[in-house]
Amino acid sequence: MKIIRLSTFLNFGGIETKMVNLSHYNDTENEWIFAAVGKGGVAEERILNNNKRTAILNLNYKIPCLKTIWGLYKYLKKERPDVLHTSGAEANFFGFLAGRMAKVPKIIVEEIGIPNQSYNAKKIFGFIFKNADYVVGESQTVVNHIVSNYKLNVSKTKVIHNFGLFNYKFDSQKSQNDNNYFHIVMISRLEPVKNIEAVINVIAHLKDRISVRIKLTIAGSGTLEENLKNRVSELELSENVFFMGFISDPYPILKNSDLYILNSFSEGFSNSLIEAMYSSTPSLSTDVGAASEIIDNNVNGFLIPAANEKVLLDRIETIISMPKERLQEIGMKGHQKITENFSLNNHIAELMQIYKSNKL
Repeated sequence: MKIIRLSTFLNFGGIETKMVNLSHYNDTENEWIFAAVGKGGVAEERILNNNKRTAILNLNYKIPCLKTIWGLYKYLKKERPDVLHTSGAEANFFGFLAGRMAKVPKIIVEEIGIPNQSYNAKKIFGFIFKNADYVVGESQTVVNHIVSNYKLNVSKTKVIHNFGLFNYKFDSQKSQNDNNYFHIVMISRLEPVKNIEAVINVIAHLKDRISVRIKLTIAGSGTLEENLKNRVSELELSENVFFMGFISDPYPILKNSDLYILNSFSEGFSNSLIEAMYSSTPSLSTDVGAASEIIDNNVNGFLIPAANEKVLLDRIETIISMPKERLQEIGMKGHQKITENFSLNNHIAELMQIYKSNKL
């Protein structure tokens, strides 16, 4: 069986990380091709290093470019895949239309999060979702939204959780943590949906409110980088907040942190949350996307409502005051939840159920 996984880009980001991780799977029965509507980059190189094929089409990814539909149609006609699995809005739009034109036997579209769509976009994607063979969501929350918003038959939707690669050698990571500080880390794209500014604001309040010294390290890049750095300067937090830029390996910084924070307004299934919990770093997330399917509040992590700085402030203050032994216990339970439930093998098994199933 030939399977094409189509995303908008193969550079860096959540979908791209997922494609890289998926390319680690050693499949002797099926051929996998990882394609991008637009440009390649970091993820493309890593997938190639895993001896998997890539196809960087370098097409205009802005909906609704007709030339892109035609270019993707020609590519699909040449490759003749048995399954086309698209991920993300642009890939779903172009992939579905080109795939139907090319008569791909099975088309699966995957929604990553809960989009805020215009009336016209909702009509377009409603048509795509209703006519695809399956619609996949990374969390039950996302699938529930799709079913409700687009009036889909539940039988053609499926929750397939994201996954992690659990083969990292943590023994090689020696703690360099400065015990004079409580270290908080965020690993994410620097985009509005991640609500990083709220965490910076909270650090400013905590700095004057508690005796414990706090360091916040932000790893990632994005359109808000300059704005966030300016905000740090305005609040005089240059000795408390540090920007690392994009990092390829999150585990050294996670293992030297006391708390990981995901403060997004919305999510699908966060790669960085999986990585943080896998590293046994106590993790705090807003209750969006799949977070509540991963975290049992106050048992293996912490959940808070989205867009509430006061709750965020109070919860971080409470966590900082917790005994270290209690935090370590929560971190270990997070590690256990991730490794037992969100492995690559589990993910592949769920995919194959729909890849090999009869059409509905």
